[in-house]
Amino acid sequence: MSYRKSWAIIIILVAGLGIGVCMIAVGVIQLLPSSPTQVPPPLFPPGDNPDIIVSNNLEIWAEAIYSQDFMPAVPEEGPPFGTIIWVNVTNTGNTTVSNFEAVRTTIYFHNNSMLLVTLKLIFVGDSTQINPGESCILEFTNDRSSIFSPTIEEGTVLYSRILTRWSDGIEEILTTPPSALFYTW
Repeated sequence: MSYRKSWAIIIILVAGLGIGVCMIAVGVIQLLPSSPTQVPPPLFPPGDNPDIIVSNNLEIWAEAIYSQDFMPAVPEEGPPFGTIIWVNVTNTGNTTVSNFEAVRTTIYFHNNSMLLVTLKLIFVGDSTQINPGESCILEFTNDRSSIFSPTIEEGTVLYSRILTRWSDGIEEILTTPPSALFYTW
């Protein structure tokens, strides 16, 4: 076998091996759990009052509380972090709004916009339909199928940026006023 043929075979083998490694890497990446996409921080830290958004005949604002649960016992992963978000919605239009949802929240430390976590949100209730002229408070909590347990002190002040979506894919981002983390004992 000539010198050129030997090099050609080596190059083909290396290229084939490289493609195989790339395919395995893509497969592994697809198996990894995906984390929700971060909701970007605001340009300035929020004030003490909620930001009210008016969009497509809806007036929307949100509040949040944050806790770490030390009751009745702390799991191996650490005390679970939880948030409850109340989204206040007023429908000023003439049509019913359907499928209103808070998709995810990114929680930031107050005054420096350092990211704590991005969490998927779950609706707590029966209906996310808002009729014309109706005001309602919709409650959402974080998905607790896996435990998130940060090491942060009680009283740490946090705020949320919440991606909301309704009807035919209309989206708005809400910002909550700052709120202190509390521990449950």
